[in-house]
Amino acid sequence: MGGDSRSVDILSASPLHPLAIEEIISSTKGTQYRVNGFSEAAHLATEKLEKRRRQLEDLLPGGSIWFTSSADESATWAIRGLLSTNSRIGNRIDVKDDSHISLLNAAKRFGGNEGEVTIAAASAMDIETGRILNAKKWNEDLNERLGSPKRILDARGIIGRLPIDTICEFADAIILDSESCSGPSGIAALWVRRGIRIAPIIEGSGQELGRRGGNIPLGLVNAFVKVAIQLDKEREQNCLKWSNLHNLLENEIIDKGGKIHGKNEDRAPGITCFSMPGPPAEIYLQNLEERGFIAAPSGGCSATAGKPSHVLISMGIDSEEALRAIRISLEPNTNMKMLNELIDALN
Repeated sequence: MGGDSRSVDILSASPLHPLAIEEIISSTKGTQYRVNGFSEAAHLATEKLEKRRRQLEDLLPGGSIWFTSSADESATWAIRGLLSTNSRIGNRIDVKDDSHISLLNAAKRFGGNEGEVTIAAASAMDIETGRILNAKKWNEDLNERLGSPKRILDARGIIGRLPIDTICEFADAIILDSESCSGPSGIAALWVRRGIRIAPIIEGSGQELGRRGGNIPLGLVNAFVKVAIQLDKEREQNCLKWSNLHNLLENEIIDKGGKIHGKNEDRAPGITCFSMPGPPAEIYLQNLEERGFIAAPSGGCSATAGKPSHVLISMGIDSEEALRAIRISLEPNTNMKMLNELIDALN
């Protein structure tokens, strides 16, 4: 189908939000002044950056926002930065086995077996099935087993789906991304609870108050924050739309012999992970694309390497079924004509 194909997994591929497009185009006009410069124009750019920082902090009370280039950078910074400031206690890390792969990899790379568990990490929502972490129960379990390690929550995908302020009381650091909410690539953020010490992992010339070296792309920051604020305002109405769309979709998948993963668990709206009888996801996705729809294997990068999703395996799903798993996350304004065409293409 080429350029006529439509993405039905906005978590992996979606059009930029109109607000993001507007800000990115605006940022290409005129002279590009770096923040933290010495000219009057650079000071104005710095003021704009700080305004956006405060606006994002308003969505997540009790902490400070530091901008990064990606959610993976934020995850690595959270792990390494908190390990560095707590190394005298120990270097062990407790990561839930269904956490985002970047948390698991960073813990494996930088953690150790000495002393106490100083960091605990989990995904606030797993972006493969949409299952929501019971953060309160997670914290209670950590307190009982480990005392009081520093807590990291990966919040990829929750902007516009869940009230993000509700997880702040259960975390010392929160990873935020832009891409999964129709914002631009190349920008993300790390929220750090006020009073928590975290070491920088990128040294520079004092940018981000010495927390992270490198110039921050103001145009991308503007786009990310504006979209986040708008989607948070629209969250309740969009969640209602998602619930109606995905309920119809999931009922049809079940009627066609498919299985919805995590169906009976607490899930965020707008995400469906399922397996159909037959060939692995790769073949099924090719057939869908020939019908004009682009979806994604549930395991993302691991699926492209021929490996089953670690999230689905942690749920007790066998490897063969996990390799057949596909994720669909529709735009909230998907019309019934497109939904019916997608359902027909699932045959």
